[in-house]
Amino acid sequence: MHGDLSDDELSTNSSMEKTVILEQDVVVTKNPCHHPGDIRVFQAVDVPRLRHLKDVIVFPQRGKRPHPNEISGSDLDGDEYAVIWHPAFIPKTPNDTPYDYDSQIPMLRVVDRPVSRADIQATVLDISEQSCVGKLCSLHLANMDLHGVAHPKTLAIAGYISEELDAPKTGQHPLTPKQIAQLQIELGNERPDYFDKPYYRLYPSKHVLGQLFRSCLRFEPNWIAIQTPPTTVCAAPVDPLLIHDLHHEYTSSVEELARIYREAIMDIMYVYRFSSDVDLVCRFDSSSSSHKSPLTKQQTDSACLIADSAQVELKQLIRRIRRLFYHEFRFCDKTHVNRSLSICSQCAEKKMAKASALYVFCYTDTRHARRMLSLPWLFASLLIEVRKLNIKKQTKLCKRNGKVCFLNEILLILVSPALVAQMLEIQPYRLIGQSLRRAFYYVFDQRKTFYFHHLYTNEKPNCVTVSLGPTCSAKRLLLKRDISVMDYFILEILHHFVFDSLTKDRSPVTATKPLLLESIWQHILTRFILGECSRLVLLTANSNTQTTIHECSYWSDEQACKSLQRLIDLTIQCAEHGPDTSDYAHANEYLILALQQMATTGSLFTN
Repeated sequence: MHGDLSDDELSTNSSMEKTVILEQDVVVTKNPCHHPGDIRVFQAVDVPRLRHLKDVIVFPQRGKRPHPNEISGSDLDGDEYAVIWHPAFIPKTPNDTPYDYDSQIPMLRVVDRPVSRADIQATVLDISEQSCVGKLCSLHLANMDLHGVAHPKTLAIAGYISEELDAPKTGQHPLTPKQIAQLQIELGNERPDYFDKPYYRLYPSKHVLGQLFRSCLRFEPNWIAIQTPPTTVCAAPVDPLLIHDLHHEYTSSVEELARIYREAIMDIMYVYRFSSDVDLVCRFDSSSSSHKSPLTKQQTDSACLIADSAQVELKQLIRRIRRLFYHEFRFCDKTHVNRSLSICSQCAEKKMAKASALYVFCYTDTRHARRMLSLPWLFASLLIEVRKLNIKKQTKLCKRNGKVCFLNEILLILVSPALVAQMLEIQPYRLIGQSLRRAFYYVFDQRKTFYFHHLYTNEKPNCVTVSLGPTCSAKRLLLKRDISVMDYFILEILHHFVFDSLTKDRSPVTATKPLLLESIWQHILTRFILGECSRLVLLTANSNTQTTIHECSYWSDEQACKSLQRLIDLTIQCAEHGPDTSDYAHANEYLILALQQMATTGSLFTN
């Protein structure tokens, strides 16, 4: 399956689109989804005469009941469905009995006289004033967390929601406001923590929504560190890999485009009281974090309505800016109907150059107290292509004396090997790589010892021999394995990072910050070294063992990042296929937290 390309996507070949024909079990559902029967597992089949259809579902005409009607009472009037075919998300249990979505309440009809304008007005007012879908959905979610999705109370509320959604057609509501208030009284004032409302007594939910919510909260401190919008008068660094060779040709045109964008977005920010363009794009008011008292429910609802209205105007502005950006390329005979899709290489270069000029202008313009740094990222895919092009130029082959030689062979003649290594280091790895290097110096300048038993000799300067043995104590080592010095560095650094969080006992699912099972962590490290699952673990060094590697002269930012990525990938693989899914997910979270901390602060450890 494939989707439509957006206006700012850059591609030179529309044939790159790939159609996938699914012949397997798939999950089909739609919004709203409150009843257990709203999630249906079907067998997708290949019908050759229907292969011209893409991104659609063709339901069968035969059967006891139309499948669309089983899914939230869908009636195929433009409904959109969510289709999931990842094996991990396909239920193994049979489909639940679907709810009978044919209206349980007969339609209220006026039969003794013609419908008047007053009838229409009364119906519209009734729909707008008495719609209780939000309250019922909140009650359904709270009851589901407390009693389960198949509990009679939860199922009854799911039915009420369906009937409430039909109220504009039937003219009748399933419950009166007093009956809804009674349901709220019966439920009490306790709600699961993911409701995140100060006027409720919150409890930690044991269900997946609660676990995901608390996981998001654990990532919050690092996000707060970068929450200050980068729209002040202070200098903004320019990434040289985002500068196109021809960007100067579009300086004047992008200056006018930036002026239009600034005036329009400032108007939106003023009307809807957003403090920056970043806040507006992200639908978040960073100034609200300074409020000492939490927002009330009415203030929260009002803020959501304001954000929705602002987003409507922002989307219109984005469409206008993109239209103006691509306007000068419209006369190219080879331009695709999609403005950013062109089979003309010259136009592709010009579009990248113009996007680069916009980036340089927005990041270097100091005439205003605020910079609108969101503007160039409306053309992010063009900037990505510029970056790819510049990286390719940095690593391209050069011809000399009729022979092909790498760029580093030429540089070796001119400068020292150490400088060459630094110049050739691929920049995308540099931020995380240098953060890990600083972590290496910090750890071993402070403690002077390694955790894991190892052997390092000058005869094999690029390798470290590590020892693996059984979990129980043993006199002899079962296995020794050579790994690269860089891999060993990364294992030691990350083990220091998670050491204080290791435990032998599993944390409860409601824990605010679950600890990392030592057995899970050891299994990941062993699999990293051996390339397969094993009962062996890395043996630890004696407490008096001193560091035998005194410097990291073989450090490589690229290799450090790739070693970290391998560990992250292993946690994902183990979580997908292992029996202890949540435990490996916690290990993955610790590594992602480390990655996020390095990206936001440039350091893995605090002094």
